[in-house]
Amino acid sequence: MSTAGIASPIAEAKEKYRYKRFTTALLFRDLRFRKDAAAPGDAFPEFTLVTTDGSFLANADLFGDKPVIFVFGSMTCPMTSSAAPSVQKLYDEFGDRVEFIMLYVREAHPGEYFVQSETMEAKLDYARALKDFYDIQWTVAADNVDGDLHRALDPKPNSAFLMDKNGTILFRSLWASDYDALRQAVDAAANGRVPETIQSTRMIGPVVRAMGHVQEVMRRGGPQAVRDLWLAGFPMALAGRIAPLFSPLSPDQRGIAAVLTLAAIVLAVLGAAMTWLSG
Repeated sequence: MSTAGIASPIAEAKEKYRYKRFTTALLFRDLRFRKDAAAPGDAFPEFTLVTTDGSFLANADLFGDKPVIFVFGSMTCPMTSSAAPSVQKLYDEFGDRVEFIMLYVREAHPGEYFVQSETMEAKLDYARALKDFYDIQWTVAADNVDGDLHRALDPKPNSAFLMDKNGTILFRSLWASDYDALRQAVDAAANGRVPETIQSTRMIGPVVRAMGHVQEVMRRGGPQAVRDLWLAGFPMALAGRIAPLFSPLSPDQRGIAAVLTLAAIVLAVLGAAMTWLSG
């Protein structure tokens, strides 16, 4: 039987990785680690990356001297925007004892201004934009177009993976903005200890704070990014629209205020409905 025109599972996975539109399915996949993903205790996958200065980076270049932390990010990711100050704070404290790598992965919310990269040149351009926009002082590298390393680790938009100097994963966090969990892990690794907590999947705090970054980041992506979020994640888009009303506050604080406001509205509507039904 001819197999012409039938995509292999690997080719299909690579094509899905370079999605053009953000969807609800992607939103739900971002909320948890896959069961078969690289986890604490596993060896970090083999990789060859290109840095923003054009040099190559492989396992042998990083491991063997000190612990290494990888943080994922992109230009259209509200979680990356929310996490940036926290990661900078960690770098300021531990950058002399832990190697920091920002890994540009793929656009979380592609749009007209930041489309999904189809070439390595385009991906490096976005990695450089990420480095410049957030004034990242440590190494920024780009995964390849098919996201081989990102997919091996579980393609989340803003995860963090911490390894010991031998390349064994010590800790992973679903969101790099979970500062308290990440700091305890980095502090332990910097001092030659195994972290007491080896994984963080905290959801509410990191996601709520990121709502204060949604509107700015979606507009950065373009009108398509804005529309896709309204279609795929209406509550997030609504919280993002409300957050600027609290502009005297910091972006993270705006996110908290917006979500609390939405919760109050929902409770008020439910209360009115219950009163009407009971009357």
